[in-house]
Parts: sequence; C-alpha cells; structure tokens
Amino acid sequence: MTESPTNILTAPISKTRLEFLYDGIFAIAMTILVLELKIPELAERRSSAELLQHFAHHAPAFGSWLLSIVMLGIFWFRHQQLYRCLHRITRSLLVVHLWLMATAAFFPFCAALVGRYPGNRIAVIAYLGGAWLHVAALTALWIVAQRQEALDPQLDPVEVKQITRRFLRRTIVLLAMAVGYFLLLPQF
Repeated sequence: MTESPTNILTAPISKTRLEFLYDGIFAIAMTILVLELKIPELAERRSSAELLQHFAHHAPAFGSWLLSIVMLGIFWFRHQQLYRCLHRITRSLLVVHLWLMATAAFFPFCAALVGRYPGNRIAVIAYLGGAWLHVAALTALWIVAQRQEALDPQLDPVEVKQITRRFLRRTIVLLAMAVGYFLLLPQF
C-alpha cells in the first residue's frame, strides 16, 4: 500500500517550529528593551556625580526595563506551561500564537513609552493595555485549545477547568486594573 503525498495546505503545523519562533520573538523583544537605556554623554568623563545624576534622571527608564523583563519572563513562562499541555497545533491556535507574538514584539514600545513618560496616564494605560492583550491572548489560546480538542487527552478535566478559571480571572483582573487606573486616578 502506498501512502498518498502530503498536501502542503493541509499538512499539520509543526509544534517544534512554532515553539522556536515564539521563543525567538521573546528573545528579541527582551533584547530590544535594553536599547531604550542610553549611555550618557558626560561633560566630565570621570565625574561620578554627573553619571549618578544621569542615572537618577533616567531611573524611570531603568525601572520600566526591569519591570518589562519580569513581565515578558512571566508571559514566556506561562506560555511554556500552557504549551506543554498542547498535543497539536491547529490553524486557529496558530492565529492566536501570532497574536501572542505580536503583543510580545509590541511590548518594548510600551515599556519605552512608560519609561520615558512615567507620569503620563496614556503611557501607563498603553503599558497595561499591552500586558492585558497578551494575557487575553494566553486565555484565548487555552480556550481555543480546549474547544478544538488540542489539549493533551491525558490532562485531568478538573484541572483543565481550574486552569480555565485561573486564566479568565487573570484576564479580568488586569483589565480591571487598567480601567480602574484610567477612571480613578486624576489626570496628570
């Protein structure tokens, strides 16, 4: 019996290749974050006071860099936990992964914005919005995987429901934080 040739358009999506692409996007996004940290031009090259003054003046950019490294690290880790539960990648899951990668690639912009304008309400909303879009995409990835039966069939159904609730809760909490920040804090 001969096997029919694989149709390129209906061939399964490689889970390994998608994982490499995802990891690469995160590596690049985390690297790009540091580009916003500029080496100062000092009038007196040996002046420690001048250098410390520069660092103090740019502390929000350093804080944004550190927070964003942690955020992207958490996003990557959560995805890695979820990804282990997938036994196959569907076209819908590929689309959600593209959404995830887009939000990760956009995150350095959000970090630079809030690092440069830490007191600006819109900058903070953009940062929280970028984080929310990523968390919402992770939630969508989990729900789509469930509905398309792309999760590992060996997973405990009770645990799957608990994880679903956890993802939904995180998405709602982050959205509430962004909306609350926008509505409750006075404009600067």
